[in-house]
Amino acid sequence: MKNQIPGAGPLEPKEPCVIKINLFEGPMDLLLHLIKKNEMDIYDIKVAAITDQYIEYLELMKELNLEVAGDYLVIAAELSLIKSKMLLPKPVIEEEEEDPRAELVRRLLEYQVYQDAASDLFEGEVLGRDVFKREPDKGDLSIEEVELVPVNLWSLIEAFREFYDRRKELWAEDLSFITEEITIEEKLEQVLNKIRTLGEIGFERLFTECESKFDLILTFLSLLELARMDSVHIVQESPDAPMIIVYSGENHFGAS
Repeated sequence: MKNQIPGAGPLEPKEPCVIKINLFEGPMDLLLHLIKKNEMDIYDIKVAAITDQYIEYLELMKELNLEVAGDYLVIAAELSLIKSKMLLPKPVIEEEEEDPRAELVRRLLEYQVYQDAASDLFEGEVLGRDVFKREPDKGDLSIEEVELVPVNLWSLIEAFREFYDRRKELWAEDLSFITEEITIEEKLEQVLNKIRTLGEIGFERLFTECESKFDLILTFLSLLELARMDSVHIVQESPDAPMIIVYSGENHFGAS
């Protein structure tokens, strides 16, 4: 069944498809990602810039119907408080006061140590599971194997946002769209079948056939869920290289 949907507002499913991201990174991972992305010293965080970017990510997650856990909101409130303290004028008589960022920096460093320790503990398993090799074409012996590194959630969301920003004119508000009534389960199966048939597909190529904002978002949500289920791996050769979606060879679709 098809519905004519006017483009006067955001296109959303009748029944919101909320995707949990509890198996992905948490708020501390997002902060570390932003610090690294902005090439900041963790001991000298530019709180105003980080706060604005952090909140932008939360807004995008909400727009995508990703479930935003309470921990993310707590950190957002804490960042806003630190930002306001940093903007206050300093007293004429300077007194030794603790840097408003000190407690957050301490927790970030502790979290980073914990993450590094966990990574070392499971190093053998992680390397076997999370590092992939692209085999050279049999006809070209000059090409060596290339290691493909997993993409984290925040880089994935950022890539999706950049892709949408470049193509949003295709979903202008004065246009009308005809969209299929489709469930998240049906879209999951469609996306999985496409990737399984091709073996691998470029990240942006997966979305080129989307005909509406609704279809675009539903496809992205499906990709996140397939990655969560380990049905696909999302990798790249380097941080600046195009992302590649690879079929894992295992079909966990429908598993609890």
